[in-house]
Amino acid sequence: MRRLVLSTALVVSACGGDDAATSPDAPTADAVSPDGGGCRRTPAPADRPRKVVVSLPYTASGGQANNWGVWLLDQTGALTDTGARFAMGRATGGVVAFTPDGQVAIAPQSDGTLGVVRFDGSTPVVVHARFDGSFYAGEVVIAPDGASAIVVDGNWPGNGGGLYRIDIGCDGTLTDRGRWLPTKLARGLHVVGDRAVLAATEVGATPAGHDLHLLDWTRDPPVVVAGVDAFGDDDAIVGGVAVTADGRVALLGDTSQFSGVPNRVAVVGIAGDSLTAHPVLTPIEDPYAIVASPFTDTAVIASGFGDALLGLRYAAGATPPVTLTGPLTYSGGRPQLPGDAVVLAQGPQRGLAIVAENTGLRRLRFAPNAITDLGKTPTGTGTAAIPGALGVEP
Repeated sequence: MRRLVLSTALVVSACGGDDAATSPDAPTADAVSPDGGGCRRTPAPADRPRKVVVSLPYTASGGQANNWGVWLLDQTGALTDTGARFAMGRATGGVVAFTPDGQVAIAPQSDGTLGVVRFDGSTPVVVHARFDGSFYAGEVVIAPDGASAIVVDGNWPGNGGGLYRIDIGCDGTLTDRGRWLPTKLARGLHVVGDRAVLAATEVGATPAGHDLHLLDWTRDPPVVVAGVDAFGDDDAIVGGVAVTADGRVALLGDTSQFSGVPNRVAVVGIAGDSLTAHPVLTPIEDPYAIVASPFTDTAVIASGFGDALLGLRYAAGATPPVTLTGPLTYSGGRPQLPGDAVVLAQGPQRGLAIVAENTGLRRLRFAPNAITDLGKTPTGTGTAAIPGALGVEP
């Protein structure tokens, strides 16, 4: 959770260092991608308990910590702490990406490195505590076959900003394949079929003024096929980004605290190879994370500084296509500093979302035309129980 960083400003972020990982075991599978890269994986059954990996980036006294924990989400939607703990790098926020078999989790960390953990059964085995690649990692998107991933570096192009490719070995070991496409201030990569949506002020040599881009993902490297000025100005700092389950609308949160413009959410229509900006939703305080329902018709905004979870209604073909429905009906009180969020898109718990907040993980349930708050599962007490990054098996 990024928010506590502001109240513990005297604590300086840890610098990158050598990889302190345990030695990985020998590969246990021989499925390798055609280019000799990573290890292809078979998706795990949809009906199963799922591991939830959560960073715990603070000590009991409010100092920095490199701790991580494992929770279990069972087939009924109940969330319990397994008690398993391990150490990688520190992560105050972000989304942890899993391979499709649920065996390897990759976490962008606060120092720009990647933490990688492999699960031998229920036991976490750290493969890379701090994989220090040629990038400064902000996000990770794993390919459907699990053999590779894209790392998003949100810097300017001259300072390394871009999309990078990594291979994922059968034991979780990473190989850095370098920068694939230069970008500027990139965030929120979503791959939808043979197209991808990316928030950025530049992608390659795109015209100035566009802050959302549609990429042809079949090209090597990807090629921009459309761009749009989503907010209508250059004042936004992009926070949460989501794409509706039908791939027809992108949502971008503006979290800038410096522009003098109220925070807002941009709504962009996606049709074929074109992007269309719709009127922004404003004011919406600090839309730090946005998660869309797998049932297509709703989404939730995590308003960090607003201590709120806000519902959105989506209707394809309507004008406007997205409307703000307001705060959810909370179970057990309103959230405190809600942060990153993840949602299950398959299995009996399809539509169950988890949102990190102060000393807890809040579960939400998406259903057709409905969003239900299931309440907060405490992660403990005090600053040592404040979660940061989180991820759930697909």
